[in-house]
Amino acid sequence: MRKLLFFHAPWCPPCRFYEKEFISFLEKIVGEGQIQRVDAQADPFTAEKYHVDKLPTVVLLDGETVHMNRTGAIDVNKVVNWLKGGNDEV
Repeated sequence: MRKLLFFHAPWCPPCRFYEKEFISFLEKIVGEGQIQRVDAQADPFTAEKYHVDKLPTVVLLDGETVHMNRTGAIDVNKVVNWLKGGNDEV
């Protein structure tokens, strides 16, 4: 199953903006089941596992395979297509 991991922290203003502009929108389209929020401060082991060193960071997983690890803006339409099983370009 394809999934998006959203790494954030409660003290991070860019994380709150990113969540409002991208993550909440994605959840409305693909459903909450494919989006997982990870508080990098509360769960540093998961953040380390996916080599998260900046916040906010988005990691796209296809099963256990990391497809993308990105800090910064994402193309929401491409991510929606990818999460729904579309082509591998994000």
